[in-house]
Amino acid sequence: MIQVANSPPAGATAHAPALGTNFLSSSEGQLALIVIGLGVIVIAALSFVLWKKAASAEDAIRAYALVLILVGTIVLICAGYSNDQIAPAMGLFGTVAGYLLGRKGGGQ
Repeated sequence: MIQVANSPPAGATAHAPALGTNFLSSSEGQLALIVIGLGVIVIAALSFVLWKKAASAEDAIRAYALVLILVGTIVLICAGYSNDQIAPAMGLFGTVAGYLLGRKGGGQ
């Protein structure tokens, strides 16, 4: 038996979902669906703004990618994943966002 030097506080027990429960019945699942719905609304609004502005392809790709990265990150957090599970995704999202924001426009 492994002994833990620092046991968890008295009222802080982790509640694992029961075997027969559905992801969407949990509060994390509902919150993740709300965030996805908000992301769809933001992408629709972004599409309208980019269409009215007649933005370039590079601006459109940069805007869509950043919105998708932000929404994807928030969905992972809201879905209840632990730090160990979402750390690789955060690193990848940060790398892609840094590349998109750091890339210069024009033919330089």
